[in-house]
Amino acid sequence: MMQDVIFCLQEAAAEIILKPSSTPKQLTECLISPLCGCANPGEEIKCEDCPYLEACLSRIKLENSE
Repeated sequence: MMQDVIFCLQEAAAEIILKPSSTPKQLTECLISPLCGCANPGEEIKCEDCPYLEACLSRIKLENSE
């Protein structure tokens, strides 16, 4: 049983380390299925208060300005 636990931990660590970054790299990636449930970002008023979109767009703006 201990070997199974160690194997699972190794597999999880390998997946985390080898997995490509899931953070958006382009502006359009922020607008695809945002976590706040906005179907049409930029067109719906409720999307204006979406913390995910704000953070995503800010992160991309900062990365591009460097």
